[in-house]
Amino acid sequence: MHRRPYILPFVFGMLALIGLAIAPYLVFVYAGIEKEMGLAQKIFYYHVSSAFAMYIGFSLCFVFSIRYLWKRDKRCDLWAACSAEVGLLFCSLVLLTGPIWAKPVWGAWWVWDAQLTLTLVLWLIFVAYFMLRTHIEDPVQNARFRAVLGIVGFLNVPFIHYATKLWRTHHPEVVRGEEIGLPPDMKTAFFFCVLTFFMLFFALLFKRVSVEKARDELESLKAEMRA
Repeated sequence: MHRRPYILPFVFGMLALIGLAIAPYLVFVYAGIEKEMGLAQKIFYYHVSSAFAMYIGFSLCFVFSIRYLWKRDKRCDLWAACSAEVGLLFCSLVLLTGPIWAKPVWGAWWVWDAQLTLTLVLWLIFVAYFMLRTHIEDPVQNARFRAVLGIVGFLNVPFIHYATKLWRTHHPEVVRGEEIGLPPDMKTAFFFCVLTFFMLFFALLFKRVSVEKARDELESLKAEMRA
């Protein structure tokens, strides 16, 4: 078996590891302390970076789901499922880091803010996505239903991102279109964290794809031995 599929997870994993080692210095030492929120604002760098990684995961799931419905290519289903899985991981991080930021700033762990509520709905949709994977025995029907759900779930993403523009929410509008409303030191730390989380996302994605491909190969070998 060739080792090429394992190169990308290693490269992105090493870059993510280096980034995760440097990020705390940039976040807690280099970047200044926000005047109104104080130290609680520091979670922002991880919270928003997780959200951007989540967007990538569900966007890729959307693209590969469309390709699966069009081409009926099993590889597209595999990439869609792996993208959704890693996207769901980062969505969970968004929902976990959000309350840590909210409690000292808003005085409550959770409020039914539009952006928070839509993110929770997105999380539930993709939990259902993986529940379908284990509850429908026919693999073709299973993949088709999940592809449809992956497409429908992604349609929630733009509403989450632009919730601060569409509704009156508790969230500060830090990202305004193409403009990032942060001082230079905070902006540097923010972009570095986003890039690090992108590296981490792709390291996890390529690793999951390689594991699933290896599992498929093993199942094929087992089928040949039984034949």
